[in-house]
Amino acid sequence: MRKVESAVQAQLFVFEMHSKPCPKEVREIANKDLRTKTLVWAAVREENNMGHGETDIFLCQLYEILAYG
Repeated sequence: MRKVESAVQAQLFVFEMHSKPCPKEVREIANKDLRTKTLVWAAVREENNMGHGETDIFLCQLYEILAYG
């Protein structure tokens, strides 16, 4: 499980770093789409009573990066 957590953390960091220099128009389109998909993912987890755990922490981190940069 730690390997997966480390990989997800690394991917979040890389995503955050790569999205910053991206052209504004492209970043805005991708950001809106990814925020929507992240919220849908969270809703599906909630609807299926997945419980709260590490996945939800990563989900929140991803949304925070998308919403606040």
